Amino acid sequence: MYRLSHVISAVAAMSVGFGSVCCVSHSSSDRETERLILLSGSYSPSDSMGVKVWSFDPASGRLTLSGGVKGISNPSFVHVSDDGRRIYSVGEDAAVLSSVNMIRFDADSLRMTLESSDTIGGGAPCYVNLSPDDRYVLTANYHGGNVTIYALDSAGKPVGDPQILSFEHGDPSTQSKGAPRLHSVTFTPDSSLLVCADLGTDRLHVFPLNGSGAKNLVDANRMTDVELKPHSGPRHIVYSKRGTGYLINEISGEVTVLERRGDSFEPVQYIASDTVGGHGSGDIHLSPDERFLYTSNRLKADGIAVFAIDSATGRLTRTGYMATEPHPRNFALSPDGRWLLVACRDNDRIEVYARDSLTGQLTPTDHYAVTPNPVCLKFAGRIAGE
Repeated sequence: MYRLSHVISAVAAMSVGFGSVCCVSHSSSDRETERLILLSGSYSPSDSMGVKVWSFDPASGRLTLSGGVKGISNPSFVHVSDDGRRIYSVGEDAAVLSSVNMIRFDADSLRMTLESSDTIGGGAPCYVNLSPDDRYVLTANYHGGNVTIYALDSAGKPVGDPQILSFEHGDPSTQSKGAPRLHSVTFTPDSSLLVCADLGTDRLHVFPLNGSGAKNLVDANRMTDVELKPHSGPRHIVYSKRGTGYLINEISGEVTVLERRGDSFEPVQYIASDTVGGHGSGDIHLSPDERFLYTSNRLKADGIAVFAIDSATGRLTRTGYMATEPHPRNFALSPDGRWLLVACRDNDRIEVYARDSLTGQLTPTDHYAVTPNPVCLKFAGRIAGE
């Protein structure tokens, strides 16, 4: 999570310079290939470009800085709307300063404009998401131990007072923290459930979504808890099209496979991502064809674990590991599945790895971008006019 030392290191790293890239040669055909938009969030002071937009060439793996926006303190996690016109960012600060921010994005010019910042009633927001109907923005608040849900106006800006979902404390002797520590808010593929990962109490809090005419997105009294193994530390979750959930647990370093059971889930497999006791597993993503799963591990033997997915059962087999630069906080796979890009926070680099679509294995490349304290990466469509 965010610490003051991160701000200090971010300021020091600014001397490296924004947007420095490792240049590689390209053929004319490479330059004619359409380029993709990549967004990055970071730990950074509000007077720097904490949220950046990059041009990514999927033919060569080259990453080029195209712009960014200032005005947000520690915009560590970002989310882009389905139409690509709005970017939402957290401001991961103390409770009185923490915020959710809406950025207008013009894909033609790659220009960002910060349009709104709203307090969230919870400290250290570390995840932001939009509801399936695009009517609400949600943040998971780590130190606040709660979830903030704002309704959006027609322009996509938060409006009115937010709904706050609060959770009970647990037992620190049997749980990761004992106090609620919300780390992500996601929705099932059928848009019927909100799933809140509570790292502190080793639970998933699951809510059915209300109908379109309801005042709030969910009813706080209609919650089901999914109990996980003690000291798991649930962090991020992704879902296959069939509805299977794959959860990365930060503390135990395991992936939990979750099968849908009505309006809840049942853990059916635990498998190690972190095999060396780093207790810092971070992010999780599926390959576009859903044949492979990837997770990041930090604090010891930092890198990306590779899993093959059984097409019949959804269960996992660990098949590989790729060492990365320090602290691979989050990562993203390109839409075509040929590349995996990693935000290596403590080495101020976004690294590019080639991916074999048949085996799922990763290969290092010479391509990287230098940028202070990168945390979150999101692909956001293609460059307009290409």
